[in-house]
Amino acid sequence: MAELWIEDRKTINGEIELSARFESQEIQHQLWYRVESSTDNELAPNADPFILGILMVAMNRGENLRIHSQVSPSLIRNLEDFQRAWASWKPDMYRFIDISADEEKEPDLPPRKGMIFCFSGGVDSCFTGYRHTKGITTRFPLPVQTAVFVHGFDIPLSREDYYENAYKNVQLQLKSLSIDLYRVRTNFKDISVFWPHAFGSGVASVLSLFQKRYAAGLIAQGVPYSSYDHLVEGSNPLTDPMLSSASFPIIPDGGGFRRSDKIKVISEWTEGMKYLRVCWEGEQKDKNCCKCEKCIRNILTFRALGLPLPPAFPTDVSDERIYRLGPLKEITISVGYSVILKEASIRGMENENWVRALKKAIHRSRMIRKLWSTPWGRFKLKLIRLFRKAWRQPVSIQKF
Repeated sequence: MAELWIEDRKTINGEIELSARFESQEIQHQLWYRVESSTDNELAPNADPFILGILMVAMNRGENLRIHSQVSPSLIRNLEDFQRAWASWKPDMYRFIDISADEEKEPDLPPRKGMIFCFSGGVDSCFTGYRHTKGITTRFPLPVQTAVFVHGFDIPLSREDYYENAYKNVQLQLKSLSIDLYRVRTNFKDISVFWPHAFGSGVASVLSLFQKRYAAGLIAQGVPYSSYDHLVEGSNPLTDPMLSSASFPIIPDGGGFRRSDKIKVISEWTEGMKYLRVCWEGEQKDKNCCKCEKCIRNILTFRALGLPLPPAFPTDVSDERIYRLGPLKEITISVGYSVILKEASIRGMENENWVRALKKAIHRSRMIRKLWSTPWGRFKLKLIRLFRKAWRQPVSIQKF
């Protein structure tokens, strides 16, 4: 059996550190969160955030989990469904485990209003913040009061400089919407099993830290309902609500909108466009590199919509770079590039060079994936890579 021990709170450089020690048969982890000292009276009185933070590690170990603290029984109940979902999607990685606690009791919390959400400065979180504060795309805007900018998710803990620069930009974005901003640092990503599967529970764990003040937490959705067959994402509209307790629900937001729909809405937001940050692959994590696949996908979305390139992207993308995109995963094609081509067609751009280059890139990606599915195909791809390397024409080939 694995055990989770909640440690005493500490004050480190003006921040409050909340931590827990996870002990299994062969490994030991310390999971910690550091928050601003001004939020001391808002922090969760139980171990709910730590269960969310360590759950997928325990599921990967396949060991029952005992928490030596108070836990909301409603959360444990919801996590049973969460576990069964992931154990059915990825049985080779996760197993259903029994979760128990020394004290299973709902927390005694004061009446609360308002909601909190994680904000990265990207399209999804910008859309959630902008649409609810402006009352756009909904007759019933949610009372979004505060955003959390996490250090340790897309910006490594080792890069304090990038985080501080990005924080200043996020601050300017949210100030224009009259949304408060909190800092949180955590090593969650460093100890998680597989980030693409775990980031939803990581976001929920951060939001639940502040359940003593806020009535609910919102998670901006990256995959729309129209791509429901691609649900195996770390954050999705099916399992995100299963990360809730009776006193602190987790609400998925924005799943009814595609990325192009969101960009249409936030393109009217001056500060949003000036400081939009979608890049996580570039060397400088505080800005858009304009070279990686995600940057290119967003640049082309603006182009297909007939919108000007935002100031957040200092350089445009060339037809040659579009042509050399890939290999692209099928979910990226169906959720992203297929929508871009459709929008471009609506606006009569189908014969433009960049559209032709994108179609060729998609076709090549699908051919590579088809070849990679057989031993002979993989051999042919390796030969192509060797010849191109000899001719100094590099090509990226990866396993799909």
